[in-house]
Amino acid sequence: MKPLSICISPLDWGLGHATRCIPIIHRLQQLGHTIYIATEGHHEVILKEAFPNAQFLKLRGYHVRYTRNSHLFFITIFLQAPKVLWSIINEYWWLKKMQARYHFDLIIADNRVGFFHKKVPSVFITHQLYMIMPFSWASNWFQKLQYAWMNRFDACWVPDMEGPNNLSGKLGNPIAKPPIPVWYMGCLSRLHSSISNKTVDPSAVPIHFLGIVSGPEPQRTILEELLWEAGNKLSNPFVVVAGLPKNEHYHKATELGTLYHHLNGADLAKQIANADFIICRGGYTSLMELIPFEKKLIIIPTPGQTEQEYLGKYWQEKNWAICIAQHEFDLQTALLQAKKFNFNLPPFSEISIELLASQLKQLTL
Repeated sequence: MKPLSICISPLDWGLGHATRCIPIIHRLQQLGHTIYIATEGHHEVILKEAFPNAQFLKLRGYHVRYTRNSHLFFITIFLQAPKVLWSIINEYWWLKKMQARYHFDLIIADNRVGFFHKKVPSVFITHQLYMIMPFSWASNWFQKLQYAWMNRFDACWVPDMEGPNNLSGKLGNPIAKPPIPVWYMGCLSRLHSSISNKTVDPSAVPIHFLGIVSGPEPQRTILEELLWEAGNKLSNPFVVVAGLPKNEHYHKATELGTLYHHLNGADLAKQIANADFIICRGGYTSLMELIPFEKKLIIIPTPGQTEQEYLGKYWQEKNWAICIAQHEFDLQTALLQAKKFNFNLPPFSEISIELLASQLKQLTL
């Protein structure tokens, strides 16, 4: 198969869309393909850390913000619909201009619904083939709308395993599948290669918990402050990673706690390996990344984000993690509950480079 010119773009709705593209891009490069990455902001910083020699193209994100009141979540998102729609239209026309300049052989969109080209094979990556909404009729209606739109793409790649042995429940494994070819690509963990020996750095100070903060504002800041203030009231060392790759001077330290603005993949893997417990949001990519570390997970879903609330409950039912609503969260109580909880290990099936090559061949014949 001749080398391809591939343009990939992650949605800027949380850092997970960017980080889960990293293992895909690694394998695409191993297959000898040329990669263009279309992004900006925090996502660009993370992806440039991983691929300093890749070719980056500036593409504006959706810039969605959340609300402090979880009951207003869907109203807040609805009010931002014009901005989202403009971003979708903008990315569609942006790609047409870039295609005329760079002549891509393949387009890969991670949840960017306008990032496709009518004359170039286009792939849509998502783990949400079924959206959890307040009413089931709304979820069913949105799925039909989503599937009709996905017809503009040539294939759908789902970062999960198909069937009962899956990680996303009905989100990625609904009864009704899209009308285009679907490939269940397995797990995407950028950190998996960093823990091949699963050993803790002997020179590092053990920490009781690691808080990994992410997501749109203001909920990102709320969780950061919650973990930082509560952690400093306990008696064990802890670390919080703020999820702010661009804020290089954002750093805090006390006798017990350290707050980093951001950690690259290797450094983050060391902190995870060194922690007794991991506290994080319920973002699907974050959960996938943590599986290989075999750590005790405490999930705090972003208030109002039904996908994370569903995943948190689903993972707790499987005994893969404990899930606590943010308004009910007490750090000391959560750590005691996690210490007593009977955790099971989630399944982990890594993306295959051979199957990826096969998918590319089918798309570009």
